[in-house]
Amino acid sequence: MGKQLIKKYMLSFSTLRFFVILFLIGLLSCNSSVGKKNYGDTILRIELCSQNNNINYLHASELVSDIEYVALETSAQCLINGYPDVDVSDNYILTYGDSNCLLFSRQGKFIRQIGSKGQGPGEYTGSITMVRIDEKSGMVYIASLYELLVFRMNGEFVKKLNLREFIKSNNISTYPPKNITYWKDGLFCATIDLNTGNEPYRFVVFSLDGNVVKLFPNYAKFEIEGGGFISNSINDFADIYFYNGQLRFREQASDTLFCLTDQLELVPEIIFNLCGRDVPTNRRGVPFLNTDSYTRIYSMIEMGNHVFLSCNFGDKTPPGLPSTLQELWYDKNNSKLTFLKQDILGQEPQKASVVNSPGAFINSNKEAQSINIYNPGIINDIDGGYDFFPTNQMARIQNNQQLVCKICQPSDLLKDLTEAHFASKAIKNKEANDRLRNLLKNLHDDDNPVLMIATFK
Repeated sequence: MGKQLIKKYMLSFSTLRFFVILFLIGLLSCNSSVGKKNYGDTILRIELCSQNNNINYLHASELVSDIEYVALETSAQCLINGYPDVDVSDNYILTYGDSNCLLFSRQGKFIRQIGSKGQGPGEYTGSITMVRIDEKSGMVYIASLYELLVFRMNGEFVKKLNLREFIKSNNISTYPPKNITYWKDGLFCATIDLNTGNEPYRFVVFSLDGNVVKLFPNYAKFEIEGGGFISNSINDFADIYFYNGQLRFREQASDTLFCLTDQLELVPEIIFNLCGRDVPTNRRGVPFLNTDSYTRIYSMIEMGNHVFLSCNFGDKTPPGLPSTLQELWYDKNNSKLTFLKQDILGQEPQKASVVNSPGAFINSNKEAQSINIYNPGIINDIDGGYDFFPTNQMARIQNNQQLVCKICQPSDLLKDLTEAHFASKAIKNKEANDRLRNLLKNLHDDDNPVLMIATFK
């Protein structure tokens, strides 16, 4: 009986050990999946070559809950020329151009200038390419072509990194990095231009001290036709933006959008089916490449459950759409792709909004070669103001639901948004329209720009 009891307990212990092992495996699997959540577990695939193209207008009321306008204070200390770029956080707005960076409150009240142009320790040379407000650390980061600077929110200069020396001393490239973007926790990322086709690296993550955190190889090496080097937007341009707190990266010549994970991996998030019309690697070194035979995504941005694309379909452009640029909207909720409908200039339904067009194009149909058409983008039926279309050049506010969809000059607003204009628009939100009208009453032609901010559903 003693032997049977021992045998029984041995079986029980073996069974228990078996279930403990299963539990540990399951626990590790759960932890692994938690670590990888939103990092490529489910790759979204978007078809861009459907023969049954949905061509339609897109109205703001379908995907935007509200539009607000922030008039930047005008005074002798904060005059802004032209159309500045901006970065917007929860509590601040930073405008930047060739000559200065100006810090405003989220309501548009001027606070101070940050840094200045020049050759000194706390000054930047050349045009500014990026600014980033990091409220968590209380810092402002400013990048130009050859340097990266950091300031405190009170305007105090902290440090400067010479980008040309940084890139050479680490044997990364002979050219300064581009598309510099502040990532998080004092880390930055940038792309390396493919000027020779044989560059060893394409993407770098680094610190303000000039330390390389990680280098990502260039997997698309190519030979340049005729030798030498090439400057080609196909090879140079890249989308880098934030979505749900994650950094997104996509090359123009690539069909894949990647996410940079906390583990410093580039994981596929979206793959675009270009129907075999993507630019082959062996053609990327052809100077003045004729791109009519290829489909290219010029730019993209995600807002909520929406993906906005600006594409060129070349000689496969759907009938009735412009051969140079086409704007599309993809709805993640129902996997629906919409080609945004075009209008002939001066005709309904947007006859009063021609001045707000993102651009005029030539129709691809032979029988209509001389007809100017334009893309209204998202038709503003909320307050009757400007139509707009999100692009990666626009400032995404750090809460992920808001976007600076337009920077407006007061002189343009006063000239364009007339009673005749409002009468031609379908306005769904009278309160929002009243706010816009009140704004116009207090504007002057020579005031600083007004930021138009859309809140997406």
